[in-house]
Amino acid sequence: AACRASLQMQATLVTLNQSWATEGIPQVSFRTGINTARVLVGNYGCDFRISYTALGDGVNLASRLEASNKVFGTVVMVSESTADNAAMEFQFRKLGRILVPGKVQIVTVFELLMEKDEPTVQTQGLETVNQKVLHNWQWIPKDLLQRAIQAYVWGIALYISEDPRGALPWFREALSVLPSDQPSKTLVELCVAAAARDATPFDGVIRVTK
Repeated sequence: AACRASLQMQATLVTLNQSWATEGIPQVSFRTGINTARVLVGNYGCDFRISYTALGDGVNLASRLEASNKVFGTVVMVSESTADNAAMEFQFRKLGRILVPGKVQIVTVFELLMEKDEPTVQTQGLETVNQKVLHNWQWIPKDLLQRAIQAYVWGIALYISEDPRGALPWFREALSVLPSDQPSKTLVELCVAAAARDATPFDGVIRVTK
C-alpha cells in the first residue's frame, strides 16, 4: 500500500504542478522513504497532550531513506525489506549499500520505479514503455533501453563488489543512452572519486552524511 500510494502521489503532483504553472504558482516536489519493519503505532502522550504516531528504529530508517533520495536524485527510496516484500507487484532498481547518519548497520536500498501491471503506451515503431518513465527515459528504442538497463545492472554489481574502476564504464554506458538518469550520474561521480583515492580501501558502501 505504501509503494502504491507513493507512486500515486508523485503522479498526482505532476498534474498539480502543470496546473499551478499556468497560474504562476511555484513548482512543488517531495521525496518518500519506505521501510518495512515492526514498529509501535498508536496514541502516545498524557491526559492533556496525545499524539497518534509511529515509533521505532524502523520508522527512523524510513526517515533517513527519505533524505537519502537527495544523494541519488530519486524521489522514492525503499529498503531491502520493502523491496523483497513488494517484489511481486512493483519494479525496483538497486541503488547500492548505504550507511545513513545515526546508524551503524549498512542498508541495501532500491528506487521504486512502477507497478508491474501498469498499462503501457506504444511508441511509434520504437518500444512499449510505462508512462511514468517516459519523462525520464524519453522515446528510446527498446534495444538501447535494454542495453542501458543491463549496463546499470552490471555496474551496480561491480560497485557493490568493491570494484569501482570496473563499474565506471558500465555506468557511463548507461548514461550514454539515458543522459538524464540521476542514479547513474551519482554512481559515475562516486566511481571517479574512489579511483582518485586509489590508496584508500574501498568497501562499496555509500556514506550519507546529511
